[in-house]
Amino acid sequence: MFGWKLRGKSAAVDWPSLAALLDDDDRRAAIQHDAPQQHRESFTSALRSIDTSLAQQVHAAGRQLHSASALVDRPTIAVAGMLNSGKTSLVSTFLSDQGKRRALRGIGNHQGTHRFVLWLPQSWQKDPQLWQLLLQRIGDALGAAPVDLDQDPETAWAQYNNTGGSEAELQIPLIATDPGLDAAGVGLLDCPDIVSDASLGLGSPEQRRDLLGKAATLCSAFLVVTSAESSRDSHLTELLNVAADLMPGVPRVLAVNRVRPPQTPDQVHEAFARVAEMHGVDTIYAAYDFDVPKSRPFIPEDATGELTTMGDDGAAEFPVFYRVDADPDQNPPAAIDPDRWLVALPEQLDRGVLFDRFQASLQSRLQDLVCDDAMTCLEASADASRKACHDARQCLLQAVLDFFAHRDVTGEVIDLRLHQSQRIVRQLTEAFADTAPWYARWGVRLNSTVRRVFGGVRDVLRHLAPTAMAQKAADDVADKFRRGEFGGLLTPEKLQKSIERHGGNTALSHLGDQADWNDAIETALLRFEQDDFTTLNPRRLHQAAEKMWAEVPMRRKLTSGLTPLVALFAAFAGVLMIPIDFGANFIAAASISELFAAAGLTALAALWAGDKSLRDVGHQAARQQIADFHAVLCDCFGVPRTAGGPGEATDNDMILMVRQKRLPMMKPDIIRRDSEGPALRVFHVRDEFRQDLVRQFP
Repeated sequence: MFGWKLRGKSAAVDWPSLAALLDDDDRRAAIQHDAPQQHRESFTSALRSIDTSLAQQVHAAGRQLHSASALVDRPTIAVAGMLNSGKTSLVSTFLSDQGKRRALRGIGNHQGTHRFVLWLPQSWQKDPQLWQLLLQRIGDALGAAPVDLDQDPETAWAQYNNTGGSEAELQIPLIATDPGLDAAGVGLLDCPDIVSDASLGLGSPEQRRDLLGKAATLCSAFLVVTSAESSRDSHLTELLNVAADLMPGVPRVLAVNRVRPPQTPDQVHEAFARVAEMHGVDTIYAAYDFDVPKSRPFIPEDATGELTTMGDDGAAEFPVFYRVDADPDQNPPAAIDPDRWLVALPEQLDRGVLFDRFQASLQSRLQDLVCDDAMTCLEASADASRKACHDARQCLLQAVLDFFAHRDVTGEVIDLRLHQSQRIVRQLTEAFADTAPWYARWGVRLNSTVRRVFGGVRDVLRHLAPTAMAQKAADDVADKFRRGEFGGLLTPEKLQKSIERHGGNTALSHLGDQADWNDAIETALLRFEQDDFTTLNPRRLHQAAEKMWAEVPMRRKLTSGLTPLVALFAAFAGVLMIPIDFGANFIAAASISELFAAAGLTALAALWAGDKSLRDVGHQAARQQIADFHAVLCDCFGVPRTAGGPGEATDNDMILMVRQKRLPMMKPDIIRRDSEGPALRVFHVRDEFRQDLVRQFP
């Protein structure tokens, strides 16, 4: 006979220590938020915000493991089974006469079990502390506190059958005590069928399977009741898989009910041996159908009496389960030892061994929930946040390139455009003026004011002769930019359409209504216009200007009558006239070759565009402006500038493709500012937490 008082080993996983790690939001925190603000968050808090149910399961599993040692001498056996397989009849064989009357039996829908009913020894109530612990474990497992099974049989039957109830009550367990279980010293969890008609409104098969899986975590052993013809039934496999997957290691027992001759006990063993081996079933029991007279030889005579009658009236019989053997001579009609009866199973359970296996299963489940389910959930969410950040930045970059990139008919970027700020235009004007040969200066009064004190547009035009012709040339250049013939003219409306065209409605879904968009766009344009201090390299620009003038023939004049220098000045002035003359929130962008083309200097435009060393003069500044404007857009739209949030200096995953050459994004010069509107959340799981978590599990 197995020992009753053997104690289980201490749990290798210390739940209080693990819980402290999971709840830590400081030094050992699981989550590092990179944006919009850098801070740390605990495993529990982060998981709860992503999957509340999973967070609850983790802590419920931890509490179950922690409290398991206190219940080492109070095991519970789950009794699950097929539809109309006789689960409650099996449970009733352990109950007193009064308990038998409260248990609902039958094969019709109005007699089916549609609630979880936990039968416990009456003596367990004598220890209030342990009793409350039992009730807490039940609530943790199924997610709802249990209610008492009524003492009145008819009322109890209605509760069993969930008469007039709803599927929500399926997860509210019923609890009952019975003196008949005192001798056995085990609890029995009578589980509802997993095969049920969802139209009854009492829970779909999927919901019942889910709840059965949760209820299995209460139990130290799993007993599956099935019919004799179900050895190949897929539903039987499902039941056994629930036990194997959610509570690996706990003993599993198969009880085959309503066996009928001519099938003999050894044939029952043979029929179910394969499925038992596949699913780790320890023992196969069988009970013959007592309504069939020919079954009597296979029902042990010594198992009659109180086990086969309802009471003194002898009105109803109950199945007698006994362990079947592969050897025909060891089964009825031959006499069998009483320890082969199912009712003797509780006495044979080694509480210490049973607890060790139960505790190991609880620990395995907790580890699966934390290390597999929860960590996978957090990692996936963290990856999704970083991908969302990348997609948002990529969307904004493509919108920037719509205005700062000059593309050919195939869409390939062949040149980069400069934000034609006053600082850039001043540099261009001074460089071409300082290097211009004498013939190019004809008709232009160049003095220190023009070269060094570059003023407004009108100041430029006042130094051009003839002024009216220069004014007309500048107006023509401005019109060409407004019509989109050259360069790019960035307005709030155009910027929003460009962002939306590149998937902004999805990539920037954290923004709310149109007001958020308007604020972000207008702030970005204004801020970039004010904070863009990018300049061209003076030495390289001077050399490039000299090279350009060397290519202009001495006698070359424009058909309009303007000298090349005047034409250039008119182009520069025309660009500056766009925002000044119209007073709108504009950003004008154009490559240097486009400025030449707009001024009518097509030969110079072709020369500049075709010479890499000349293009590079503008590209370096243009790349800086692209990086700066992209950074400003990220700030205003609440998007981190980099994949890892504001803490990283560069954004290596953002690439510019110019003439099929990959150019990395430059580091922005404009200082980062937090968005005043909605912001994208980006976070990652800390490596230090992963290491701490590994140390918690053996």
